[in-house]
Amino acid sequence: MESPTGIIPEELMYPQKKAAVIRFLQAQPFNGDYKQKLLQGWAVTVGLRPTKAEYTAVRSTGIDEQP
Repeated sequence: MESPTGIIPEELMYPQKKAAVIRFLQAQPFNGDYKQKLLQGWAVTVGLRPTKAEYTAVRSTGIDEQP
């Protein structure tokens, strides 16, 4: 798990911002594993549990996943 502090904007550090966090992470030029770990860190911080599909949606947009 990676700390989202300093990476995910402060205004997204609320449980109701999950969809915005997913979109934010999908747009970043990070590898898929790092994106997934950031989502996990965000979820722990705000007290949520993303679904497997949400983790996959973030991970699959990693720069290491692109053709």
